[in-house]
Amino acid sequence: MRSYASVFAVLCLAGCATEQPMPIVMARAPAEKPLVHEAAPMHKVETRYDLRSYRDPNDASVRHDAHAVYRTTNIPTRFDALETAPRGEFAPVSYAPLPASTELSAELAAQKQITGELRAIKGRMLAMEQQAQSQYGTLVTQTAETIKLRQQLEEARARVRDLESQLRDRAAGVAAADAATTAATESKW
Repeated sequence: MRSYASVFAVLCLAGCATEQPMPIVMARAPAEKPLVHEAAPMHKVETRYDLRSYRDPNDASVRHDAHAVYRTTNIPTRFDALETAPRGEFAPVSYAPLPASTELSAELAAQKQITGELRAIKGRMLAMEQQAQSQYGTLVTQTAETIKLRQQLEEARARVRDLESQLRDRAAGVAAADAATTAATESKW
């Protein structure tokens, strides 16, 4: 066993000491590509902008007259010129609306019909409101008259009660006087 252990130790040490050669690969130089692409050939184009007169925002006492402002722009040479259209060449949308479509005209007709119906309903509601106001006014007047008549009736009832009590008192007084006279006349006979 000792011999195996010594052979094993020698092999381990021999294995660690052995160096395997590594192949050396030389890196190839990349193709000559620039890191930044070269810009296309350019030329300058001048664009004119017409400004109206305006007051200077920094100083209200300074007024600038109408003048043109030019802007220089670099454009690739593949374009001959940078053409811009004048402002007046195209009509604004409000002046030249989109062509009418059947769906849009049907929707507009439906909206007009609904609007007409709503106006008719509003008119009927106003008429009903005026009628209700007049009826309310009539009811208020009738209520005031009823209250006034009720007060007059109560006053009349009170007067009738007073008169009845006065009549009863008189009748009682007359009956007492009649009884006294009859008693006086009867006792004489």
